[in-house]
Amino acid sequence: MTIERPIDAEVRQRVRDAAAALTDDAAAFTATLVRERSVQGQEADAQQHVIEKLRALGLEVQLLEATDVPDIEDHPEFAETEYSYDGRPNVVGTKPGASDGRSLLLNGHVDVVPEGDDEQWSFDPFGGEIADGKIHGRGASDMKGGVAAMLFAVEALERAGIELAGDLSIQSVIEEEAGGYGGSLATALDGCDADAVVIPEPTDFDLWIANDGVSYFRVTVEGRGAHAAHTDEGVNAIGKLYPIFQALQDLHDRRKETVHDDLFEREYEYTVSLNPGTLRSGEWPSSVPDEAVLEGRVSHAPSETREEIRTTVEETVREAVAADPWFDEHPPTVEWFGWRGSSASISPDEPIVKTVQDAVSTSLDIDATAKGFPGGIDTRFFVNYADTPALCFGPGAHNIHGTDEFLPVDELEQTITGLALIAMAWCGYEQTDEPSRDEADGTAEVPE
Repeated sequence: MTIERPIDAEVRQRVRDAAAALTDDAAAFTATLVRERSVQGQEADAQQHVIEKLRALGLEVQLLEATDVPDIEDHPEFAETEYSYDGRPNVVGTKPGASDGRSLLLNGHVDVVPEGDDEQWSFDPFGGEIADGKIHGRGASDMKGGVAAMLFAVEALERAGIELAGDLSIQSVIEEEAGGYGGSLATALDGCDADAVVIPEPTDFDLWIANDGVSYFRVTVEGRGAHAAHTDEGVNAIGKLYPIFQALQDLHDRRKETVHDDLFEREYEYTVSLNPGTLRSGEWPSSVPDEAVLEGRVSHAPSETREEIRTTVEETVREAVAADPWFDEHPPTVEWFGWRGSSASISPDEPIVKTVQDAVSTSLDIDATAKGFPGGIDTRFFVNYADTPALCFGPGAHNIHGTDEFLPVDELEQTITGLALIAMAWCGYEQTDEPSRDEADGTAEVPE
């Protein structure tokens, strides 16, 4: 039975005060995470900081590597990467509830995308500098600030003398930016028994309750090589690829007009997209290219399946060249590689959606709109494979994946406060006379 009662003004203020008092420490912790260049394959050092903080908060800590999950390689969303999972664990901390309230899982990723040309940055991308009320560096907003907010929300509740009625779990995962296969897919398949999941991705304090599915494809067209002085003796693969490129562009335009989902179009112009992203052909200016390869990204709405959009792309490629006799003997090939993310969606009327909206509206004066995100996010693993409602709610997206990424410290404070109050509203809570903490008597370390 969930302990459900309004959070009165005095209790809310205690939580806000606790979050405010911890914000400098939270900013410093975020900066520490930023200083670790935790691109895919190099997340271990950042995870060690999370482990130490969880242990200091008295949570039970478990480490889960992707290969600990039986048969994960056979899962339809798993894709091979060039990196071993040895020594790259996901970190799970658990704080048992005081009674039988609903349980909540807070999940975030410590991996980041590469920094690009660091000469274009105003600050060292991995310096973790705090200046002008902002934490600067790669991952500050996406989403090391969110990871810090999860941890310091636990500490804020403790400092405010709040004990949750339901279990609270914290997950710090790897590899989200590359698809999440070894991260949240692993933790979801390992056995997620939470009643809801909240991920503090940089949502500008809105709620992402749906996401497009994403797939990468590769189209290869064969030509015939020749010297550039005798082009008629060759078949230029670039020219043969062009009708396919145009057909894919036309497919994108048609789908913009015909595939709609209100959750996505509350913010974005259209729901789905198809983007030809790379083109490789030829080895020498004086040679007719004998092969052309186009790679792209296509998305599908929650109302569609991955199989349906793949069939549509493959048929589009075939139809684009059906009238050209060259392709009778040299048919184009379509391959699917890398990202193979599923779409997912939960109802705007889902209890966790209403709980989050009510908690942040009342306590932070934030009007959190439920909407869809046109890309892959880790909520899909919990919705699709753990039968658990999941959403994203977090701070602003400030130059994420670009130059000069940053996170305002005041948004970090808001996120800490918001997560703490969401946990109270969802799990139920009891007030204690004095804050308490069971100090850790050891540390779990990332295995070598």
